[in-house]
Amino acid sequence: MPLQSPWVGWEGSKGERLGLKASAPSAGRRSHTWRQRSDGPTTDDVTVNIGVVTSDAVVLGCDSVASTSSYYIDPIRLDWHKGADGNWLKDADGKFSLKFDFDDYETIVTNAWGGVTKLFPLHESPSPVAAVTAGLAKLKDRPIASWASEFHAKCAKRNKRLVSVETICQKFLEFMRAKYDEHYADSRAPERFREGPEFLVGGYGRNDDFPSLFRIRVKENTVVRELGGTSVKTRSGVAWNGQSDAVERFIRGYDGQVKWFVEKQIAEGLGEHSDKITTYITDTVNKLFDQIKQKVPEGTEIKLPDLAAIKIDWEQFAVDVDYANLPLQEAVNLVSFLVLLQDGKSRFARGVPTVGGRTHLGVITKEKGLRLLNEPELAHQYTGFADDR
Repeated sequence: MPLQSPWVGWEGSKGERLGLKASAPSAGRRSHTWRQRSDGPTTDDVTVNIGVVTSDAVVLGCDSVASTSSYYIDPIRLDWHKGADGNWLKDADGKFSLKFDFDDYETIVTNAWGGVTKLFPLHESPSPVAAVTAGLAKLKDRPIASWASEFHAKCAKRNKRLVSVETICQKFLEFMRAKYDEHYADSRAPERFREGPEFLVGGYGRNDDFPSLFRIRVKENTVVRELGGTSVKTRSGVAWNGQSDAVERFIRGYDGQVKWFVEKQIAEGLGEHSDKITTYITDTVNKLFDQIKQKVPEGTEIKLPDLAAIKIDWEQFAVDVDYANLPLQEAVNLVSFLVLLQDGKSRFARGVPTVGGRTHLGVITKEKGLRLLNEPELAHQYTGFADDR
């Protein structure tokens, strides 16, 4: 989850984040782990959210690490303003200038700590709904969990409870979007650098026979059903959000970056091969006409047909899990494992661990609503250096 990152000359900051962004979803395996940039896909830095939907429960899981991140530009790899003589130019204040665009900015995690609440209830029975969050961790200097608690309290005071999970999601998005707009009301940060919280929201509507799970993006102002509904194909499965490349690799057998890179390499390789074939055929035809002492007819052009895209059956690598029929304890074990899988990668890879801390899990059933599993109570552990107890 990151905290505050100052921008020189700007009001506002990158802010405290939990983690974020998207690869094409497939039935039963819904991902949200990378976004396309001009130089390729980039993964986000922090937080892992997991949601597993079976035929009779939703299990949500997350880590509890927050982190501070800032934007930086590496001046070594960029173009400097230079004069005709090739020397760097200075302005009237004796300062150099760089040429850059927004894609040249890098996000650097500078600090991380645990104990952050990312899993919370949104609505009570008879429509029990809960959420896990990634992305911006504070709006208007209040943690996202605090805003969610306020929304939950408002729902509890309603004379008429909300009925469906989708309606609850829409109302929660309206509530959070208002806070988002207020948060950035006076900010001069460009739109592309404004981040919002995101949520995996799951539970039961009052009249639902099966659970469902939705994805909320506050910045994009969207609510999308990920799992549940009438289709048997998407009624159960797993979804993830935030920094979850290790999770995606385990579930799918690849992640968004691997898929993008492999397909890019194939396309580039075939393109180069096509160019070589075209050159070879052109040279051969020219030599043939030279041998028979004839001119190639004017307007003759040798061009191979456009290459058809090669389709790779990526789904063949997926782990075959019968999500619908997972026993509840096994669903809990799976979610815990997936969180720890991403946690382990973050722990042992180079850099600041941006996923970790205590794993938090919640189970939502129609009969018992939301149950948080093994949640610790607040404790006073550091009682001082005195010998008395």
